[in-house]
Amino acid sequence: MMKKGILYTILSVFLLVSCQQENDTVLSGEGFLSVGGIEIQSQTNTEVASRATDDITWTVELWKGEEMLRTLSAEDMQDKIELAAADDYMLKVYSPNYGAEKNWTNDEKGEPVYYKEEPFSVKQGETTGLKVQVPMITFAVSVNLSDVLGDWLQEYSFTVTSAERTVSLKDGETAYFAHSDGVSFSYELSVTNSDAEVNVLKGEWGVHEGETVNLNTVYTVVYDWNTRSLSLEK
Repeated sequence: MMKKGILYTILSVFLLVSCQQENDTVLSGEGFLSVGGIEIQSQTNTEVASRATDDITWTVELWKGEEMLRTLSAEDMQDKIELAAADDYMLKVYSPNYGAEKNWTNDEKGEPVYYKEEPFSVKQGETTGLKVQVPMITFAVSVNLSDVLGDWLQEYSFTVTSAERTVSLKDGETAYFAHSDGVSFSYELSVTNSDAEVNVLKGEWGVHEGETVNLNTVYTVVYDWNTRSLSLEK
């Protein structure tokens, strides 16, 4: 009888510990984050090819509220990431050149800069899956003079100005600019034809009502042979 009593006591303690462990798991409020991939959001103008995602080494910061918890490595994102259940998480994803757009000079054409904030929540016992599309936070202006280059057009210069920065471009080149609310840009083409006649054409965008310069957009300035004027494609 004593042996049975001891056995019952041991079983009771074991069951109590097991139940306690199960309760701890349920009440811990833990869930998981799974980052399924990071890719570039398509630009508005498809004539200018986007960079391949493989060319970019993304920085991925994991935030909870106003606190940055850590930077996620590529290895971290291959597995599920265990997190406490909460609804104020955020991933901040950006390219290595993020912030450089504020310091570009007239001699630099710039390049695409990418940034994205992706809020998410984690529920107890569940996995939150994310696939982040990161937009270009700069805008760009390119020039297309293919219809007039040749014997007729002997010499030309083309410039784009936004804020305090002015960039010179050749046919087919693209300049990137920092974006902000209310930003605008202007452009000027000076051409010298085969008769040594000089013609200066100007244009602007974002100045008049209803005109908005959008980020993640490439604007292409095209010379129209029929009207002898510049048009803007976007």
